[in-house]
Amino acid sequence: MSKLYQDESRNQTAWEYGLEKRYANIPEGVHNEKVINDAKSIVDYVLPQRWGPHGTPYYSFRTREYVLNLILYFYQKHKRFPKGDVCFVKYWYLEKEHPAKFSWFFTDRKKARNYLPGTWIHLPTLREVKKSKEVQHG
Repeated sequence: MSKLYQDESRNQTAWEYGLEKRYANIPEGVHNEKVINDAKSIVDYVLPQRWGPHGTPYYSFRTREYVLNLILYFYQKHKRFPKGDVCFVKYWYLEKEHPAKFSWFFTDRKKARNYLPGTWIHLPTLREVKKSKEVQHG
Protein backbone atom coordinates (compact mmCIF):
# COMPACT_ATOMS: atom_id res chain seq x y z
CA MET A 1 0.00 0.00 0.00
CA SER A 2 1.39 3.38 -0.93
CA LYS A 3 1.38 5.94 1.82
CA LEU A 4 1.60 9.64 2.43
CA TYR A 5 3.77 8.94 5.47
CA GLN A 6 6.74 6.66 5.78
CA ASP A 7 6.21 3.32 7.51
CA GLU A 8 9.44 2.42 9.33
CA SER A 9 8.48 -1.27 9.39
CA ARG A 10 8.55 -1.47 5.55
CA ASN A 11 11.26 -0.97 2.95
CA GLN A 12 10.03 2.13 1.13
CA THR A 13 11.27 4.81 -1.19
CA ALA A 14 10.08 8.40 -1.28
CA TRP A 15 8.70 9.30 -4.69
CA GLU A 16 8.21 12.96 -5.40
CA TYR A 17 6.14 14.50 -8.15
CA GLY A 18 5.53 18.21 -8.16
CA LEU A 19 5.12 19.37 -4.58
CA GLU A 20 3.80 16.00 -3.39
CA LYS A 21 5.65 13.01 -1.98
CA ARG A 22 4.42 9.45 -1.50
CA TYR A 23 6.14 6.37 -0.18
CA ALA A 24 6.21 3.28 -2.36
CA ASN A 25 6.78 -0.13 -0.83
CA ILE A 26 9.69 -1.91 -2.51
CA PRO A 27 11.26 -5.38 -2.16
CA GLU A 28 12.96 -5.99 1.17
CA GLY A 29 16.30 -6.95 -0.36
CA VAL A 30 16.72 -3.79 -2.43
CA HIS A 31 18.64 -0.97 -0.71
CA ASN A 32 20.89 0.47 -3.44
CA GLU A 33 19.62 4.06 -3.89
CA LYS A 34 21.09 4.36 -7.39
CA VAL A 35 19.28 1.22 -8.55
CA ILE A 36 16.04 2.40 -6.93
CA ASN A 37 16.30 5.88 -8.48
CA ASP A 38 17.17 4.47 -11.91
CA ALA A 39 14.14 2.16 -11.71
CA LYS A 40 11.93 5.11 -10.69
CA SER A 41 13.22 7.11 -13.67
CA ILE A 42 12.17 4.27 -16.00
CA VAL A 43 8.69 4.24 -14.46
CA ASP A 44 8.48 8.06 -14.63
CA TYR A 45 9.29 7.85 -18.34
CA VAL A 46 6.80 5.07 -19.11
CA LEU A 47 3.97 5.93 -16.71
CA PRO A 48 4.00 9.57 -15.66
CA GLN A 49 2.00 10.36 -12.53
CA ARG A 50 -1.61 11.19 -13.38
CA TRP A 51 -4.58 12.51 -11.46
CA GLY A 52 -7.69 10.33 -11.38
CA PRO A 53 -11.28 11.23 -12.21
CA HIS A 54 -11.93 12.19 -8.60
CA GLY A 55 -8.88 14.45 -8.36
CA THR A 56 -6.62 11.95 -6.61
CA PRO A 57 -3.33 10.40 -7.76
CA TYR A 58 -3.95 7.13 -5.89
CA TYR A 59 -4.73 4.70 -8.73
CA SER A 60 -1.97 6.06 -10.95
CA PHE A 61 0.50 5.85 -8.07
CA ARG A 62 -0.49 2.27 -7.22
CA THR A 63 0.10 1.24 -10.85
CA ARG A 64 3.47 3.00 -10.85
CA GLU A 65 4.38 1.33 -7.54
CA TYR A 66 3.47 -2.06 -9.02
CA VAL A 67 5.63 -1.52 -12.13
CA LEU A 68 8.49 -0.23 -9.94
CA ASN A 69 8.33 -3.49 -7.98
CA LEU A 70 8.30 -5.58 -11.18
CA ILE A 71 11.46 -3.79 -12.29
CA LEU A 72 13.17 -4.11 -8.90
CA TYR A 73 12.32 -7.81 -8.51
CA PHE A 74 13.72 -8.41 -12.01
CA TYR A 75 16.85 -6.42 -11.15
CA GLN A 76 17.26 -8.34 -7.89
CA LYS A 77 17.25 -11.64 -9.75
CA HIS A 78 19.13 -10.74 -12.97
CA LYS A 79 21.33 -7.78 -11.90
CA ARG A 80 20.06 -5.69 -14.82
CA PHE A 81 16.92 -3.77 -15.70
CA PRO A 82 14.27 -5.42 -17.86
CA LYS A 83 13.47 -4.02 -21.29
CA GLY A 84 10.73 -4.67 -23.80
CA ASP A 85 6.98 -5.09 -23.69
CA VAL A 86 5.25 -6.04 -20.46
CA CYS A 87 1.60 -6.79 -19.79
CA PHE A 88 0.10 -6.77 -16.33
CA VAL A 89 -3.35 -8.02 -15.42
CA LYS A 90 -5.44 -8.42 -12.30
CA TYR A 91 -6.49 -11.99 -13.13
CA TRP A 92 -6.00 -13.69 -16.44
CA TYR A 93 -7.51 -17.15 -16.75
CA LEU A 94 -8.02 -18.17 -13.15
CA GLU A 95 -9.72 -16.22 -10.42
CA LYS A 96 -10.15 -16.75 -6.70
CA GLU A 97 -13.37 -18.22 -5.46
CA HIS A 98 -15.87 -16.06 -3.64
CA PRO A 99 -14.32 -14.65 -0.42
CA ALA A 100 -16.73 -16.64 1.76
CA LYS A 101 -15.37 -19.89 0.32
CA PHE A 102 -11.91 -21.37 0.61
CA SER A 103 -9.42 -18.84 -0.73
CA TRP A 104 -6.78 -21.31 -1.84
CA PHE A 105 -8.98 -22.71 -4.63
CA PHE A 106 -9.06 -21.13 -8.06
CA THR A 107 -11.65 -21.55 -10.77
CA ASP A 108 -11.94 -20.84 -14.48
CA ARG A 109 -13.21 -17.38 -15.27
CA LYS A 110 -16.88 -17.88 -16.14
CA LYS A 111 -17.79 -14.61 -17.79
CA ALA A 112 -15.63 -13.53 -20.73
CA ARG A 113 -13.34 -16.46 -19.96
CA ASN A 114 -9.72 -15.42 -20.32
CA TYR A 115 -10.32 -12.43 -22.55
CA LEU A 116 -9.88 -9.67 -20.01
CA PRO A 117 -7.46 -7.12 -21.44
CA GLY A 118 -4.26 -6.31 -19.65
CA THR A 119 -2.30 -3.10 -19.60
CA TRP A 120 0.65 -3.15 -21.99
CA ILE A 121 3.66 -0.91 -21.55
CA HIS A 122 7.05 -0.80 -23.20
CA LEU A 123 10.02 -0.63 -20.84
CA PRO A 124 12.87 1.25 -22.51
CA THR A 125 16.49 0.76 -21.58
CA LEU A 126 17.92 3.05 -18.93
CA ARG A 127 20.13 4.55 -21.65
CA GLU A 128 17.01 5.52 -23.67
CA VAL A 129 15.46 7.17 -20.60
CA LYS A 130 18.62 9.17 -19.85
CA LYS A 131 19.01 10.18 -23.50
CA SER A 132 15.40 11.43 -23.54
CA LYS A 133 16.07 13.55 -20.44
CA GLU A 134 19.16 15.05 -22.09
CA VAL A 135 17.14 16.01 -25.17
CA GLN A 136 14.37 17.56 -23.03
CA HIS A 137 16.77 19.62 -20.95
CA GLY A 138 18.98 20.51 -23.90
